[in-house]
Parts: sequence; structure tokens; C-alpha cells
Amino acid sequence: MRRAISQMVSSIIPELEGHVYDLHPPAGTVESNYAVIMLGEEVWKSAWAGYRQVIRLLLYTDRPMLHELDMWSEQLIQELHRRRIVSDEGKAFTLHYLGVPEADKVDPMTGKTARLLRFGIYLPEVNGGGADEEPDEWLSHLAAWTGQFLGSRWQIYQSRWPSSREEYAVMWRLTDCEVLNSSASMVEVRKSFTGHVVSPTADMELQTAIALAGELGDKAMIPIDAGERRYMTVVDVTANLQADPVLDGQVKLKLMQRKMRAVEDAAWIRRVHIHPNMK
Repeated sequence: MRRAISQMVSSIIPELEGHVYDLHPPAGTVESNYAVIMLGEEVWKSAWAGYRQVIRLLLYTDRPMLHELDMWSEQLIQELHRRRIVSDEGKAFTLHYLGVPEADKVDPMTGKTARLLRFGIYLPEVNGGGADEEPDEWLSHLAAWTGQFLGSRWQIYQSRWPSSREEYAVMWRLTDCEVLNSSASMVEVRKSFTGHVVSPTADMELQTAIALAGELGDKAMIPIDAGERRYMTVVDVTANLQADPVLDGQVKLKLMQRKMRAVEDAAWIRRVHIHPNMK
């Protein structure tokens, strides 16, 4: 991972090629400009996103060249944010810019100015090795419908993000379920879902989230089994375009299905009447 990030930094800023180091530069380094990559803390975020590994990128330059430091920072933020990188081992990860946590500092040993840029990589929780859980039927059909609507460019995931998600991706997860008594012989099942839309650009995420919410709003029902006439009815759908696409999800959806109770659960006694004068 470090090597892949180092190569990407060098390709964006050619002046740093051969001068991107791990942890610290070699003793006696005399270059005017160089960069240091360090792995920071891992922070637990959620069951569907896993941990966030912080990547610290320190840029060093001589004080007369601060204008170049500004230019390099801008280029790196623009090119690395939402960037999917594939390592030499074939493992892919996506960088997310997390900001500049502190002011520029002057290194007392070298006299160079240092600027810290922070990026994050989401790492899913490691599976304990047990058998894969059975996917929710509604969730599976919702994912299939989404793939048909958006087309082959988009990869659709269920329940959680994978370790190496594609650039254009949607992830649906089940967030709530309730069962209501519709009548003596029928129940109403309602399930709430959250949809996460990610892409290389914020504009594409916004447009796709709006299109997805709009299509779901126009859609009366999503088929589960058309042959058996089993459908999910769209009850409510909203899109929060300010939500974090990885952690929170922009699309909120509620689906409903009415179904008959099992025969043994149905009410057999419809009415009981007691005559007050009966002896």
C-alpha cells in the first residue's frame, strides 16, 4: 500500500520522484523537496464501512519555495481524493481526503517547512471465518433492480462495503424491519433500507442518488417473484444529498409487503357472544 501511494504521489508531482520516503528520510538527506508517508491510527466507523486507516503525507520544502508547497498540496488533494489505487499485489483501495489537521511547521533540524495532508482508507471488518450469512430476500431483489436500472457501469453491493470496491458503486443495507397486524388473517411487513452511492466525483454521486430516488418514487412495486405475483411496494423514498456516501448513505427507502398469515396462526373464532340470562 505504501509503495502504491508513493508511486502515485511521484506521478502527480514529478519533482518528488525518488524522494518519497517511509516514516522519515535517510540520514543526511540534502534534497530541497521530499515527502514522507506514514500510516496513522485505525478508527472503527461502522459495521458496513469497517475501520478507517489514516494515511499521513508530509511534504517538506525549503522556506523560499512555499508557493510550490501550496501548488503541490492542491494537486495532490485534487488527484488523490476518491482515487482508486491498485497495488503491485493486485489489491485495490480508495483514498479519501480528510483535511489538513494542523498549521505548517518548521522542522528545527533541517529548517524546512512541513505540511501534513491526511487521507483515509476504509478497511472492512475481518470475517471470523464462519459461513456466509444468508442474504435478505428483499435486499437481494432491490440490489438486482438497482443493477438493471443503473447499468453495467455500476457495481452493486449488499450489507457492507468490500475491501476493494469499484469506482462506481452502490451499496444497499437493511436498517429496520417491522411487522404490523393488517387484519386477523393478514400481516404487513415493512423494511427500511439505506442506499450508498459512490463515484469518482461528487457531481456524479449527486446525480445518481437523485435518479435512483426519483425512479424508486415513480415505481409502484419491485418484483420478488412475478410468477407468484409477489412484490415489494414502495412506501417512501428520500435523498439526503449532504450525507456522507460511504458512512451514512444518501438514499432512504421503505418497502412494504402484505401477506397471509400461516393457517395455524389465523384466527378461528370470529365472535363470542354470552347471553346474560343463560343458566
